[in-house]
Amino acid sequence: MKVDVFVLANQFAALCVNDGIVLYFGGIYLTVWNEGRAVSTSKALDTSLASVVVLSPNSLPLPENSGRLVHLVGELSVGEPLTEMDYGVAVQAVKLKRRVQMFQWVEEESLVDLPEGDAMRTDINYYYTTEWRDKLIDSSNFARPMNHQNPREFPLKSTVYVNEVVTVGGFNLGPELKAKFNDFVTITSDERPEQRDIKLHSGLYYHCRDVWEPEVGDIRIQFSYAGHAGFPVTVVGMQVGNEIRAYPMAPGIDINIVRQGRLSAEEIFWLEHVNNRWLTWALRGAGWFVCFLGCTCLYGLLDALVQQNSLARDLLTGGSGSIGMTMSSTSCLAAVALSWLWYRPYLAGGLLLSAALPFLWGGIRHGHTASDRNSNQARPDAYRRLPN
Repeated sequence: MKVDVFVLANQFAALCVNDGIVLYFGGIYLTVWNEGRAVSTSKALDTSLASVVVLSPNSLPLPENSGRLVHLVGELSVGEPLTEMDYGVAVQAVKLKRRVQMFQWVEEESLVDLPEGDAMRTDINYYYTTEWRDKLIDSSNFARPMNHQNPREFPLKSTVYVNEVVTVGGFNLGPELKAKFNDFVTITSDERPEQRDIKLHSGLYYHCRDVWEPEVGDIRIQFSYAGHAGFPVTVVGMQVGNEIRAYPMAPGIDINIVRQGRLSAEEIFWLEHVNNRWLTWALRGAGWFVCFLGCTCLYGLLDALVQQNSLARDLLTGGSGSIGMTMSSTSCLAAVALSWLWYRPYLAGGLLLSAALPFLWGGIRHGHTASDRNSNQARPDAYRRLPN
């Protein structure tokens, strides 16, 4: 039995080391990739602002601007209204979304501890409720499928309709710019559908016998739109003939911007820089956390390696006593600094200095500790009684 415990302990330690290595280098990779993306995006935005052609609201598609990055402000216009005739829904917008939900059985489980002789056993209790869900729940996987059966498919699918003709001034918007309209607003109509089997309640269309007591298999539908005609928008993209499309600024980076309101070129690119910074910091935090988890898994190995060397221990802990915190922070800071070294050398230099500070502090603290230790050892000799 002792051998089995020893073997299991070794296997667990090896598993922690392997997972720690994967997590540590995974966090570093995520950090490096994120910084590369941030640098490329920042450079692309700066270059785009310097080269963008600002068009007036009444500008016509000029041949000399074809293939160039343009900035356009104007009111949104669409072709035919997007409609759902069965429900009496018609809206002049870029997109119309139909969200379909079905009333279905949902399986829930709870763990219960029950006495069994002198010990306790854990039992699983299953109970079933009915809820409106967007996705189909497969009732064949239920523990007790009898009398809890859901339909095998939705009778009506959720979908998004996109207007074929979307214009700003004298320019058509390409599919990449149409895809940017995602701020959906719920349609709350009071117009009753002509079909009697469709009921309207609180802006939702029900296919059921009773709205207050739905049955499994009943569906309800909610409509929403994005990009209503007549609203002012600001568009940045590449002019191709009389159409504005995505501008391939760099490999993997396309400039295709759509924002509500009337914004100057400086304002809209500043907002894109802000979005880039927020995303960069979020991914930095994720990379550091993954790296920290890896260092935590490797703590036993690292602690054993520096057990007999006080200098190495003080350097790795940065004088704080946490190997994982020091290694993850300095590794991520170094990765960030190296990524920005060419584009912003002063920022990179400051980050590299910050990455080295924990090690410098650990070395200084080790020096003070060694000096105090030597001083304490020499003090008895200084006060040794002189011979008569």
